[in-house]
Amino acid sequence: MALGVLSISLATLLAARDEAIEHAHDTSRNITAILVNNIDRTIESSDHSLMTLIAGIRARGVGHIDPAVRQALMFEQMDATRYVTGMGVMDAHAHIVAGGHGVSSATDFGDRDYFFVHRQAADVGLYVSRPYRSRLRNGAESIALSRRISRPDGSFEGVALVAIDIAYFRQLLSKLDVGPHGVTAIVRVDGALVARSPMLPGDESRSFGNSPTFPRMANHDSGFYETHSSIDGVLRLYTFERIPGTPLIAVVAPAKRDVLASWRSLAFVVGVCAMLVSIAFSGVVWLLAYALRDRVVAQDHLLELSQTDPLTGLNNRRALDEALNREWRRLQHTKGTLSILFIDADHFKEYNDRYGHAQGDRALKRLAACIVRHTRRAGDMAARYGGEEFVVVLPDTSEAGALKVAESIRRSVEDDRQDDAFCGLPPFSISVGFASSRRADQRTLDEFIRSADAALYAAKRAGRNCIVAADSEQV
Repeated sequence: MALGVLSISLATLLAARDEAIEHAHDTSRNITAILVNNIDRTIESSDHSLMTLIAGIRARGVGHIDPAVRQALMFEQMDATRYVTGMGVMDAHAHIVAGGHGVSSATDFGDRDYFFVHRQAADVGLYVSRPYRSRLRNGAESIALSRRISRPDGSFEGVALVAIDIAYFRQLLSKLDVGPHGVTAIVRVDGALVARSPMLPGDESRSFGNSPTFPRMANHDSGFYETHSSIDGVLRLYTFERIPGTPLIAVVAPAKRDVLASWRSLAFVVGVCAMLVSIAFSGVVWLLAYALRDRVVAQDHLLELSQTDPLTGLNNRRALDEALNREWRRLQHTKGTLSILFIDADHFKEYNDRYGHAQGDRALKRLAACIVRHTRRAGDMAARYGGEEFVVVLPDTSEAGALKVAESIRRSVEDDRQDDAFCGLPPFSISVGFASSRRADQRTLDEFIRSADAALYAAKRAGRNCIVAADSEQV
């Protein structure tokens, strides 16, 4: 009996340990996503400043634009971007001809990677440099975002660049709580360390390119692994994600001992109690196991309730937003197609006024049941968007596939043959608008959603009880 009690306690503790590690992974993944989104917006804003500057000087060339106009262009962009600590234009000889702080210099910057990569190739696009110490700003640690300026004949004329202080990345990382022995960092795919929290002496020249585990980060867009740090030997749980369009990788790595600290305390208490209770009465251990199980079930139930529409049992708007953002991010790294359906019950206000709200609620439940019946794949997701409007997310589904699903749902609702649960329900119809997108499409998630919503309104205008694809005629 005692051995059985101890075995159960051990199994329970191992399951709790796995749950603690999985929870740490989920938390790190969420923190990493927030960090990536923040830096991505910063780089996008800085790149916009670069493009504006280049557009302003391209007409006359680097050396011929009026100095006052050139300076106004750069100051206007810097005032709008507080984390940009320098902005400038270099000629083909790597000399600064204009700077965001009014600085011009005859210093040769030809050794900087943000300059020579553009001189060597015309198709680099936006380049994110290795960290460096500024020669014009008292050695301030920075990275540069640079773009090539070409003459009308395509020859190299110079470089426009924006300098971002490394302190920007450090202050972002310092706000993240990953435990007393955890680490957050920004590194390049070549192993160069951009920023780390907490900081260590020599961080500015540190590189992880030769670390045996670093290729896991460099060769994948995102991932998770466990290893000992090459710096301090601490065992950490590394979650990483590539910042889109850059060589930068965001890393969140809580120490495993921090992740399991509360679990170890629990393990000690449970172990002692299990030994004592197993001698006196093994049933106490069973009560503990049931208590732990009920707690997990209650937490799962609360999470499910927070993401479920109480009337229809479908996902709610909160869960839908999470799913759309998740699938949109996944789409940017795959060659698949993402489709969404916007579904609306026709003349529903008049339906409620005529048959009463009780029948209206039954109609919405029937519509939800029809949607669920035709969206049974593992990745499919249906949600109540609000009122009588529903949304279906269909990963890896082409426009033809989305149309097939939409028509199946429409016909199912239109069919007079009903389940016993909806016997006597007055008939109604639905209108459907849908849109499909691939990674190559040049639009945002909001634009994608609006296109599907606009297709739904087009279906309403077309007479209802029909399906309309975004940017097409009625189908």
